[in-house]
Amino acid sequence: MTVLELLESTTRYFVQHKVASPRLTIELMLAEILLKTRMQLYLEYDRLVPESALERLRPLVKRRAEGEPIEYLLGVTTFAGHRIEVGPDVLIPRPETEILFQAAVERIEPEGLPVLDAGTGSGVLALALAKKFPKLEIIASDICPAALAWAKRNACDCGNIRHVKSDLLEEKSLPEHFQMIVANLPYIPTGQIDGLMREVRHEPRLALDGGQDGLDLVRKLIIQSTGRTRFLALELGDGQADETKTLCLSAGYALIDILPDLTQRERILVAEYHG
Repeated sequence: MTVLELLESTTRYFVQHKVASPRLTIELMLAEILLKTRMQLYLEYDRLVPESALERLRPLVKRRAEGEPIEYLLGVTTFAGHRIEVGPDVLIPRPETEILFQAAVERIEPEGLPVLDAGTGSGVLALALAKKFPKLEIIASDICPAALAWAKRNACDCGNIRHVKSDLLEEKSLPEHFQMIVANLPYIPTGQIDGLMREVRHEPRLALDGGQDGLDLVRKLIIQSTGRTRFLALELGDGQADETKTLCLSAGYALIDILPDLTQRERILVAEYHG
């Protein structure tokens, strides 16, 4: 089977199984297995696909058709230009988290107090910030040991990241003060999780479930962080910005900015402490 024949037949199969972006999906999968770029695939349409590659691809195609995210199947994704390893223990990075990253970058002092990535998951925010600010201590915390293992794997070549097992700020070994705390915490209301897209339901519930209104951990972090950081930068669910703004103002924060995601929904909140 040639590259083109494989791409066309698998695209049809994915369409039948309602896989989003069917052609792009198989191109990404085949390129990863063959260790090529998508452009190289285009230039090699007539090349025969090795049987060894087909043997690796077949079970992955079946699992993708059943709804498993491509990022878990391949074990990798990208965030802010960095290649990231991911698995079923951690949330898959979303484009809006890159907006959170950029909002943090604009306010961080390159050689100031440490920055905390609370609930780090796969460690994407900590990694991107550590690469951007190599002289700054970045602390990545998470309550889940499996998530911390992924974060450590992704930070293997960064000497300025420290990983701490902690329920947000409860661990006593954490610094008393930070210049910024960034967090992409679980924010899906519990009652909505079972109705999410099938791909999202493959992700860890611990990384999705934000309680009855989705803000349980956000409330907890706002309370814990009061007086301990200058800036607090949060990724939120759709419709949660107003309530989170009220929570921040009540805790002594002054609202700095609420930013939209790529669909113009208010999803990123950055506040400065003025207590």
